[in-house]
Amino acid sequence: MTLDFRLLFLQLADTLKTWASFFASKRVLARLLSTFVCSVVVVIHPFSVLGGGSAFLALTLKELVFSVQDSLAQQLELTVFSILGAFTGIGVSTLGKFIAAQYPEDSARARATCAIFLVFIAFAAGLVKSRLPRLALSMRISCFVSVWILTTDIGVRPRVLDASGHFLWIVLCPAVLCLCALLAVMAFLRWSVTNFERDIASTFVVVQQCMRMGLALAFPHPDDPPVDLEQYQKLKVELLGRSIRLNENYSQAAFELRIVRSIRPLIGIVEHLRREIAWGMPMRERTLPTRHTLSPKTQSRLFQSPPVTPLPSPPLPFVNPVVDALEGPARALGEALVDATQCVEQTIVLAFHQAEPPARLFSWRSGGADGPGKLGAEDVAEMGQHGWTFCQLDAILNAEKRLLAARDDAREQLGSVFKELLVEGEEELRQRPLIPKDALCCCLAMIALLQMAQEARVALQVAGRFTKCYETSRPRLWYPRLSLAWLGVPHGPFVADDPHALSAMMSGNDVLPSADTNVDAPEWKQGLREHAFGLDVRRAAMKTARMTVAGKEPPTPAARGRWSAAEWAQRLWANGRSVQLRMRLWKMHRSLRHSSHLRHAFKNACGVALLSMPAFLPATSSGRKWFADVHGQWMVISFLWVLETNTGATWRTGYLRILGTCLGAIYAYIAYLICKTNPYGIVALVVAAEIPMTWLITRAGLGQLSVPASIALPPILLAKYFNPTATQPVVVLALLRAGMISAGMLAALLMNSVVFPRHARVYFLSDTSRTLGLLTDLYLALGHEILQDRHVLTREQRRKTLKLELEIRDHLNRLSAQIAMMHNEMSLLPKPLRHYRRVVTVLQNILDLMTGLRKTRENIPRKLCVAEVFKERREIVSCVCIALFACQHAFRAREPLPQFLPSSRHAFKTLEGHIHSRLKQARDEDPDALGLSAVYAFAEQQVLRSLIDTLEALLEVTGSLFGTSAWLTHESHVTMSPKHEDHEHGWYSTFRWEEV
Repeated sequence: MTLDFRLLFLQLADTLKTWASFFASKRVLARLLSTFVCSVVVVIHPFSVLGGGSAFLALTLKELVFSVQDSLAQQLELTVFSILGAFTGIGVSTLGKFIAAQYPEDSARARATCAIFLVFIAFAAGLVKSRLPRLALSMRISCFVSVWILTTDIGVRPRVLDASGHFLWIVLCPAVLCLCALLAVMAFLRWSVTNFERDIASTFVVVQQCMRMGLALAFPHPDDPPVDLEQYQKLKVELLGRSIRLNENYSQAAFELRIVRSIRPLIGIVEHLRREIAWGMPMRERTLPTRHTLSPKTQSRLFQSPPVTPLPSPPLPFVNPVVDALEGPARALGEALVDATQCVEQTIVLAFHQAEPPARLFSWRSGGADGPGKLGAEDVAEMGQHGWTFCQLDAILNAEKRLLAARDDAREQLGSVFKELLVEGEEELRQRPLIPKDALCCCLAMIALLQMAQEARVALQVAGRFTKCYETSRPRLWYPRLSLAWLGVPHGPFVADDPHALSAMMSGNDVLPSADTNVDAPEWKQGLREHAFGLDVRRAAMKTARMTVAGKEPPTPAARGRWSAAEWAQRLWANGRSVQLRMRLWKMHRSLRHSSHLRHAFKNACGVALLSMPAFLPATSSGRKWFADVHGQWMVISFLWVLETNTGATWRTGYLRILGTCLGAIYAYIAYLICKTNPYGIVALVVAAEIPMTWLITRAGLGQLSVPASIALPPILLAKYFNPTATQPVVVLALLRAGMISAGMLAALLMNSVVFPRHARVYFLSDTSRTLGLLTDLYLALGHEILQDRHVLTREQRRKTLKLELEIRDHLNRLSAQIAMMHNEMSLLPKPLRHYRRVVTVLQNILDLMTGLRKTRENIPRKLCVAEVFKERREIVSCVCIALFACQHAFRAREPLPQFLPSSRHAFKTLEGHIHSRLKQARDEDPDALGLSAVYAFAEQQVLRSLIDTLEALLEVTGSLFGTSAWLTHESHVTMSPKHEDHEHGWYSTFRWEEV
């Protein structure tokens, strides 16, 4: 019995601790304070009389638009843009109402004028909301006030300005009160402006963990703890997500008042480290004892899905001279990398969070992630607020020295490791490669460590730079720029791999990205030749016609005038500038015809016109009376608030908001039964309702559920308070309000599902096809770079390749978002989301491996590995491009794959054999001819092998989605051949015999 009481006491204490931490949150306190103050102002008649009979809408706008945000910058931005949008809506609506008042009251012209203005405002707001997502709330509040102003008192001249004045108070009251509540809480409690620097610091911790696990897999040691491959795979996925979120968080913080601009280069460094871990330290099977040997099928799919149980990585069962020679330098370099990234992490935290207690500085670190160089709370307390800079500068210099020493030692060891290799015979060379597979994997890991050392050195330089500036510069706020980027359009692609761009970032200057618009490019020349060919044909035909006419009798003056006019018009039409103008006009017409922004604006205006049509009928009509009795404005407003730019988001917000509306109506009716028209009870119950609403928003992430509940509360609870003479029962009022809001939401669901539907599945397949095309372009660009005469790439070529990689990253991020949207859609067809996620994962692996190819090919011996094996490289480039094109066509046309494709693996084996033969021949002629470049050659072969494995995985998942156009499906000893025999004959079969 005592044990039960003790457990109950512990559970009660844990619950009290959870709720205490919830109420101690700054944002929670600010939300509760703003709700309390706004409720008090609304129920005090001397203040609420300024808002007229709809003063309770101030509580609605407080939750819909002006709710308290996480930081002052976000609150200021929200307040300014929402007020501007509201003023714009009030101004345009007042203009429309004034024009309507010039006609007789309730005339057709007056009603038509108000209807036209409302539809125009809805169309413009939908266009701006879709084109500039940052102004979505601003456009919604503009439509909110316009619906109320233009659907009441149509054509009544004395009341043109009354509604406008009331809505000025309704808008300004919650805006000012929410901002003051936030400032009041910030005055007494310290408020963190941004968590961007914490995100970067915690991401470096994940990078360190991935480095340790990858190093243990590449160079296993008996003293190492067992590596959980499933955990390693999860860490790599988490690192990818963190890298994407860092870019998103900075793109949001870049438009606010910020102090984190000095650590912006670390975003690119984190992504580069992630890529090098992905292609240089992949999750692969280890050489295990016989009882742990995996089947070939499991081996081919090991990189796609990690094993369910932890798989240890014991030491290699045989001794290899290459692995033994590289193990020491690799471990030393790996430890130096971990120390360097840990030093950067500590510098970021100390620079941005000196005022916090020392015990909280590294609160996100787990016990297992603490390294030997980690600072303790006692060390930080002894440093003081300004003494840490000298200690950190010394730590940064020491970490850089250790990193450079380990890097130079690894390079020297790599350069001499192949001199001790035994010379293989010709027959033995045909049977196996020049060095064992595990030695190749170790070489690849060493190359990746060398690349990571360069990135870590740049990170240390960035950390040293802002550490030096800490003592000499004062705190500085970077203000936002009023540009299209501020309004929601993303910046042009900025490539941090460019050394000039990186130096500009480190110096704090902005680099304007310049698109590659060089007209001398071969692609442009080819396109111009095609257009010129058509022009030349037409000109030759015109010249022949003129010569034919000249050979006949001379034309009369009248005929000469007619011919000159026709010839002038034909020349003008076929002129080069006219063709360019026609092409631009065609592109403009095509973009307007297929513009998703115009389609969304049309749906916005169409829905508003249909739902508000009863409001513009004659005053004596039953439809007008019904609209006024049930307050149909709520139906129109809920339609505008639920209608999203895609179907999946509309369905998700739709059903959650319908549920929230019903819950809010039930609570409002119960609250009215408790407090009636007592102002003290109204304020208390409104604030009490804000507690679970705030928890749903801040802790559960269900704002789509809590916000509609808050919207449904004031019109029902305060209806009798502002209009005591109303005879309509409150239960009927609650049903009507909930019904109108739900009807608008259902209309939005139908509109987005029937009129120009934007199904995430369709866009996912199209974007996947486009991403495959970009991957093909990237692989061709890599092949073009390696085959050109000069070894050094120009800056334009490098930026073009890097921008292509950045564009593919954006497409992959968009594909992941579309899968999340697809999950919320209702569809008669099955949605193979598991296969779609696998497609995105495989495409991400292909992009990382192509990045590894670009890195390793920069230092391979061109003569031995490119010029002398040109035919073999041409074959493998063709095979890879054909496979990518086949998958691209399958996703674009939703058609099955062909049964047989040229085998990339067969072409790779041929290329690998020729390269090893050339390297062996060069080493026999001069043992000192090959050094570090040979290691890069072997690393390139290993990356290429992984790329082919991933490409076959892509063909497999594409075939499982769309099938195979098979012509050889019967089982026969004559026709049926194993999969490896197809590879030996140069063909890859996409047909799965086990499915027959």
